[in-house]
Amino acid sequence: MILLLTFVLAQEVDLEALRLLGGARRTPEGLAFEGPLQAAEGPSPTLDGIEAMTVAVWVKPLRRGEQLFVHRGTPETAPSGDRLFRPQPDWVNFVLGTDERGFLMGTIHGNGRMPFIFVTLNEVPTHGWSRLVLVKDAAGFQHFYMNGALVCSDREAAAAGVVRPFRDTAPGEPLRVSVPLGGSVRGVSIVPRALSPEEIRRDAEGAPPPPAPVELRDIDLKPRPDLWPEPVTARSWPGHRERILRGMREIFGDGPSEKLPPDPKVLSEEDRGTYVRRKVSIQVQADDRMPAWLLIPKKRASRVPAVVCFYGTTRGQGKDTTVGLTGEKNRGFAVDMVEAGFVALAPDYLRDGERVRPGRKPYDSTDFYAAFPDWSIHGKDTWDTMRAIDYLQSLDVVDPDRIGMVGHSYGGHSTIFTAAVEPRIKAAWANGPVSDFVQHGMHWATPKGGGSSQSLPAMRPYLLEGRRPPITFYEVTALIAPRALVVGQAVGERRPMEEENHAAVKAVYEALGVPARVRYVWYPGDHDFPPHVRRAAVDFFKREL
Repeated sequence: MILLLTFVLAQEVDLEALRLLGGARRTPEGLAFEGPLQAAEGPSPTLDGIEAMTVAVWVKPLRRGEQLFVHRGTPETAPSGDRLFRPQPDWVNFVLGTDERGFLMGTIHGNGRMPFIFVTLNEVPTHGWSRLVLVKDAAGFQHFYMNGALVCSDREAAAAGVVRPFRDTAPGEPLRVSVPLGGSVRGVSIVPRALSPEEIRRDAEGAPPPPAPVELRDIDLKPRPDLWPEPVTARSWPGHRERILRGMREIFGDGPSEKLPPDPKVLSEEDRGTYVRRKVSIQVQADDRMPAWLLIPKKRASRVPAVVCFYGTTRGQGKDTTVGLTGEKNRGFAVDMVEAGFVALAPDYLRDGERVRPGRKPYDSTDFYAAFPDWSIHGKDTWDTMRAIDYLQSLDVVDPDRIGMVGHSYGGHSTIFTAAVEPRIKAAWANGPVSDFVQHGMHWATPKGGGSSQSLPAMRPYLLEGRRPPITFYEVTALIAPRALVVGQAVGERRPMEEENHAAVKAVYEALGVPARVRYVWYPGDHDFPPHVRRAAVDFFKREL
């Protein structure tokens, strides 16, 4: 152990050699900081040509909030509030610290294919010493340790595992050490390799007991008096509901008045071992059919619940993504559902998969708005899902009263929009949805015919003119009450209004006497649907359906 610690300590930054800025002090404990203008600065070790790297620090913060304890390079803030920390081409950047909630975060030489800092759900304690370690291994994965124990890894993340050369030939930025909200630092290590778990455990001897990893955490509640200008009660909710539905009709538009029978056609069938994968086509409008994958579990005693599965934005793969045919990591959640015993339906929605018009690119809405100038793409998606439910209820393998819906990203907020107006959806899991209309701005206001995945053109004049739209995102979401709802968000994305949405929607469920039927959760990392979150979604549908 003595030899091991000697090796680790040989990689330590000489804190005595760092230049103190803004009144930072040296004390017997280490470096002491009292505010955001104080730091210690010096040259970074040369990291050119290495294959892996470890950053470690002993830190005693006094307050919780966004703090960069050890970093080379500074995060940027995007207009949406995302904290961006992109890799540099000719010098190695890294950061180890906490986000605004006090959760451990960090990134070494790029966070896979994501531009954000990777954020965990483990809180760094205040007023006590913690040993924080971030390892970037040779396979491109990042591993977070606290007091000698692994608390989070991005090994299962879809965007992780990117190997890029460590080039450190330009001056870049200096190494900085700080505790912007007050506290102390000692024992900073920059190691040009991946320390092993055993080395990290031994190096943390004497630290407090390590915390357990946190994989899901309820999103904070941030009530605001202006969210519901009139208090929501069981008595007042019907009036709120009618007002919101009027607003939805204005923004989403009115669909067809005629509902045609599904007229299903079976196009192919394949035995997948535990389930059958059937390709079907159903009629959603005159001269418009929706192809879909229907996954049916073989092991079933009688009729079983069904779950509609809506993918995120793809590059034209559509429904194939949701059943695992494209090989994209963490996107085949329809397979999760059927293997759990549910019938799963994974359709192609307009402008994607087999519903991309010849000569058009995916998500081009030109033809749709030429035919339906007063409707919207999201209104169309909702209509098509309703027709998919008509089809599911006609199947002798499906219990028509137990239907749920799950979606990720584009499919996440599409799940919210559909469940808001379709009462046959008894339980909904919206993963990674956009969380606001105004703060996502033109995301929602693409002109008619624009090649964008989002399209609510009636929202456009409100956003361009700075007027309040007739509906808010949380009002639409609240229409799902009192049915079961979970909204999952990656904590590192910092979706605008996510905490306020939680508070506003929760208030409606509480008013209706069913507060336990809604949950907003964070999970570590970035825009993804990782395995432990998908398992939680399966458990949710087992419980609710």
